[in-house]
Amino acid sequence: MINITKYSSKNMDVNTYILAKENQAIVIDPGFNGEDLLKHISNFNLKINMVILTHGHFDHIRDLKLLLENQKFIVVIHEEDFSFLYDPNLNLSSIFQQDFILDKSVEVRKVKDKETIDCLKEKFKIIHLPGHTKGSMGIIYNQHFFSGDTLFYDSIGRVDLPTGNNGKMHQSLKKILTSISKHSVVYPGHGRGGQMSDIIAHNPYLTNLR
Repeated sequence: MINITKYSSKNMDVNTYILAKENQAIVIDPGFNGEDLLKHISNFNLKINMVILTHGHFDHIRDLKLLLENQKFIVVIHEEDFSFLYDPNLNLSSIFQQDFILDKSVEVRKVKDKETIDCLKEKFKIIHLPGHTKGSMGIIYNQHFFSGDTLFYDSIGRVDLPTGNNGKMHQSLKKILTSISKHSVVYPGHGRGGQMSDIIAHNPYLTNLR
């Protein structure tokens, strides 16, 4: 049984999730929550097996480097956002005057739509959701859906940043409606989460698609 813990930074309100099982862990989007993550990992004596990035924006990847200073693990990102890890203009770190360029020695696994990741003796399905970025993706684990910046409780991610696309975002939202069970719990990249059925009822972007 996987235990899911959420950390949310005060300044960027970005969510990071730790999925832990038997002293092993997956981290999703270690943006601005690195210090909290390290404390959690130390307190529960966890070994990070993998870090999964829902997309390549700086607020979701910044503290990847901090974690790598303490542990060695595989980084997973959609193939369309792979270049974000090495381009401060794409990942927007240049705006923060903190150019983020991942060291080439770090092992990165590029994934595609419908690909399955085996980790912690569990299966995680990738769903490609372009719109916020061209390589934005969600992660499906049983009745849990990590939606990144594609879907929030009552809104959606921006489409006016590099590689963003309003038409593709529209298609991705339709894909979510047909792929994610109404009984699933949604864990977004920012803000509160909730059951998919509640989000459908409260999110105007989804209401307009029904």
